[in-house]
Amino acid sequence: MGLYDRDYYKEEQKKRGSGTSAVAIFIILNVVLYFADQATGDSLFKKMALVGEVANSPVQWYRCLTYAFAHDPNGFMHILCNMLVLFFFGPPLERLYGKTEFTLFYLASAIFGGIVWNVLHFGASAAALGASGAITALVILFAFNFPNVRLLLWGIIPLPAWLAGVLFVLYDMFGAVNSFDSVAHEIHISGAVFAACYFLAKIRLTDLFVGKSAGVKKSSSRPLSSSANFKTYSEKSDRDFLDLEKEVDDILRKISRSGESSLTEKERETLRYASQEYQKRNKMK
Repeated sequence: MGLYDRDYYKEEQKKRGSGTSAVAIFIILNVVLYFADQATGDSLFKKMALVGEVANSPVQWYRCLTYAFAHDPNGFMHILCNMLVLFFFGPPLERLYGKTEFTLFYLASAIFGGIVWNVLHFGASAAALGASGAITALVILFAFNFPNVRLLLWGIIPLPAWLAGVLFVLYDMFGAVNSFDSVAHEIHISGAVFAACYFLAKIRLTDLFVGKSAGVKKSSSRPLSSSANFKTYSEKSDRDFLDLEKEVDDILRKISRSGESSLTEKERETLRYASQEYQKRNKMK
């Protein structure tokens, strides 16, 4: 029996996958709000949209988030395009980072974009709405994590994810400078910057808001530089093996909470070693 056959790991994976994914929740929420706005004659989105007076009125600061769940009430293409991108790019990132971290990233990128836009349009009568800032952040984060994955631009032109990310940013920079359309390119650029800083600085929002390594006990000081540093199970006492199991349980809890990408190289080496030991132990039975 290998590490990933253990009952505890199966239970954790089942728990992570049993609930509705964050991607599904965001899509459902956006669609429900869209039709709710249609039913109210666009009065709902008018209260959710980002406006230039927000910075001057603390009561309106909530709009720095709610604008990301409001879309153009005069056409379905705005929300359709955003939700399609979320549907395709969101799941791989949610699996990589975990549901909680993915949710915090999505919301934080939307808020960051809202704040930047409001600073740039302070006092203006303009308004902004749409999930595009957070969606752009997802696309750029995807490009950083999976740079060589092939994407189809407009469903036709194949290109690597990193190049798609670059083209996304260049298009928005050109749009922000030339103002050739009504798209809030500043929010898109803000989302891209947020994603780049998040990835390059190896930020984990779960650690910031929930507490670093919450619920995970400190690992033992066993050397982990290579598998050769470990003795086989037959040479280890039952007490040593129980310590290893306890250490693995702590790491699996961390994966369940913050995603596999949150693991250190030391923790990954522990899992690799533990998997080998469990297999050896099973053969001895």
